[in-house]
Amino acid sequence: MPLIVNYTQHKSWDANSEKFSSPKVKEQADQLGHQLMALGMTEISEKTINEVIIRKLILDRLYDQSLISVQAYRDFYQQNFGLFIEGRWARNETRWKFASRHAKGMMRRVEDQVTKKD
Repeated sequence: MPLIVNYTQHKSWDANSEKFSSPKVKEQADQLGHQLMALGMTEISEKTINEVIIRKLILDRLYDQSLISVQAYRDFYQQNFGLFIEGRWARNETRWKFASRHAKGMMRRVEDQVTKKD
């Protein structure tokens, strides 16, 4: 089963029309669904928001992305409370498992870069 981004509990979802108020919100929710997969989490909610932010900041540092403030991430993710994912690629990992998976990937890329034969 592929990754399914479930909108039905999303703050901006209109249950009567079964639509988002804006196509841009749906596009953002789809992108966040894939981000949740990379973060090893299945939902954005009041109980998970701190862990989502922690893991996003870890990825920002691992992949040398521009750092956004904790409050900016909090504001952004709070707009998407209720979003959750299901399917083969949806899983709840421990923070250690999440960090280990990304560190291993980075080590492989560095090793390949160093040992690559021209």
